[in-house]
Amino acid sequence: MYKMKPRNNPTFVGESFSPWTKKARWGIERCALGYEYEEYVPTLSEPGLRLRMRQWSGTVSVPVLFVGRRVLRSSWEIVSYANHTAGNAPLGDMNLIKPWDKLSEAALAEGRTRVVRAVLNNQSALEEALPPFVPKSMRSSLRFLARDAAKRLDKKYAHLYQPGAIRNALEVTRNGLSESSNDYLLGEFGYADITMAVVLEVIAPIARTEPPLGPNTERCWHDHELAEEFDDLIQWRNRLAADSTRNYSQFQPSQA
Repeated sequence: MYKMKPRNNPTFVGESFSPWTKKARWGIERCALGYEYEEYVPTLSEPGLRLRMRQWSGTVSVPVLFVGRRVLRSSWEIVSYANHTAGNAPLGDMNLIKPWDKLSEAALAEGRTRVVRAVLNNQSALEEALPPFVPKSMRSSLRFLARDAAKRLDKKYAHLYQPGAIRNALEVTRNGLSESSNDYLLGEFGYADITMAVVLEVIAPIARTEPPLGPNTERCWHDHELAEEFDDLIQWRNRLAADSTRNYSQFQPSQA
């Protein structure tokens, strides 16, 4: 079981609900890399993150891992660092894994666009997207703030949207597992399994998020049609999540 380490470790900044955060955390915990986690709050956390990254213009996004003065700016960069630092490559050969991660990245990009657009069409989800300090009595009148943020997010990542990428990634994963002699895409558990298992989080999420998503927002993450079609892969993901030697902290009950 993963345990938080003393306060001189890398600092991981992410969004608990984000599949990019999920796969990076799963990867670095698999490498037994101690870290301190900080939850990123869109808009509110951006000025502080830019200051720490020393990036005054352009797009910033999470996850980000701060290792001393070094800034690792993507899930791939983070897990590649962790895999190298661990010394025995517990995530596997990253060169062999790269094609799987490209499939995952395209699928997650489609999932993000689908979720953001579902939130835009759900008034209650927009209210849930507002910061927790906003009083309930004011949420309906301030929905425009959440709508504006969602529209900007949709525009920010629209160029990465590839319709059909989720289905393609799941079909390739299914084929890969059918050709494997066990439950692992490359013969041994590694980041190929992690990055593809996390694709299931955009159609049938099970990883714990803190703070938890509101019920209307959580429904936006589900795609029941794809979940039914790829139930075999959901069961595969669930087996990984249930295995204490293969899972990670967001697949475990809260210790609070």
